[in-house]
Amino acid sequence: MRSRETRITVPPDYDFGAALAFLRASPSAVLESIEGETYRRAWQTERGAELVSVAWSASRARPQLRVRVEGPRVDARALGEAVDKVRHTFSLNVDAAGFQELAEMDPIIMRLVCDGLHARPVLIADPFESLVWAIIGQQVGVGFARTLRSALVQIAGHEAVFGSSRFPVMPDARTLADIEEEPLRAAHFSRAKIRALHIAAQAVTTQALDWRSLVVMPPAEAMAALTRFPGIGPWTAGMVLMRGLGVRSIWPAADLGLRRALAYALGASVPLTETDARALAAPWAGWEAWVAFFAWRSLSRRRAGP
Repeated sequence: MRSRETRITVPPDYDFGAALAFLRASPSAVLESIEGETYRRAWQTERGAELVSVAWSASRARPQLRVRVEGPRVDARALGEAVDKVRHTFSLNVDAAGFQELAEMDPIIMRLVCDGLHARPVLIADPFESLVWAIIGQQVGVGFARTLRSALVQIAGHEAVFGSSRFPVMPDARTLADIEEEPLRAAHFSRAKIRALHIAAQAVTTQALDWRSLVVMPPAEAMAALTRFPGIGPWTAGMVLMRGLGVRSIWPAADLGLRRALAYALGASVPLTETDARALAAPWAGWEAWVAFFAWRSLSRRRAGP
């Protein structure tokens, strides 16, 4: 087993601890492992399974994250890919100054952000994974969605062993395109979800769905490109663009959790209507997805209590 390690410099005010806290509570984080103050995640690559570890390594003068990758054929390319994934996952490719200035002037955002002004959205590094997770999360509660995600990984994925630890590995699109229906039905997947997963996986394997094209499209065009596939509606497409591709100008106003969080920030007990949620976001153009992230984070923190 080989390994390579590097350090990446981050903004002095970056709150890595807030990112780890979000992942500990996230129903989507079934593949990530948070051990103390270290993030670990196994990926399947053309070189074999690789384990990426990220930990805080900073002095007052040079705040950094230590990135380590392990695997059977780890080389400089593997380390570069790991760094790219880390920077994307933790939104480190974005200059957050504009959001922080907006938040400091907007009382609603400040209520959502609370004490996390220097936190950043945590994304899903692989867009296909974000699509699978979004399809699974359609019209079900967050707890059941987590159960289904874990079941899918157990049925179609595999485990990678590093030292004395085992890490689950996400199944790729080709595997899901060919997966049998019976084991998924036994794990309580609906036929509609299974069909949507098959269609999505086939679209990726045939390159009918191309992530590089999507990320450079105007958001409306990208939404249309995704929703032309059966089983991918506006909510699912929005989740993929926001959490998988890091598109900031997406506002999922139909999401009930988002509308509930906005109501709490406004001191109301009834979730906002979709129309009201859309109107409220007008001053946040260009940062809507970041506001949505902090809204969902505020709900998680509210459930956790003081």
